[in-house]
Amino acid sequence: MTGSAPFDDLAAKARRVHEAVTLVRGRAQSAGGHVTAEVDAAGHITALTITDTALAEGAAALATIITDTHRAACAEAGKAAQAIRDELAADPRVAQVIAGTGTNAPVTPPHHPGPEEDEGAYYATRSVLRSD
Repeated sequence: MTGSAPFDDLAAKARRVHEAVTLVRGRAQSAGGHVTAEVDAAGHITALTITDTALAEGAAALATIITDTHRAACAEAGKAAQAIRDELAADPRVAQVIAGTGTNAPVTPPHHPGPEEDEGAYYATRSVLRSD
């Protein structure tokens, strides 16, 4: 028996948690039901449905509806992913490692900037690529 054997099951658990998180999807529908968004745990859009009625509202209104629906889907996916990650964090060995780092900082969800932030970043750099 090697010294790493006690951690083999922890590594397997970490892999299972990671795989489960990659399968997480958050879904949200706009108030009028004209936009539906699905995202993965990282907030990337995996499906987006827009009705003709939503298109008729005009570009600015549609952008707001999509942004709001995306944020709601991200919140749902974030909660689901965190619940899965909490299983790993509850393991006493993981808690011991976290305690050994001298931090108890909570995991913060990814920041999804609103249109004002996106727009400002674009005009500051003339690029859609972020430097952060």
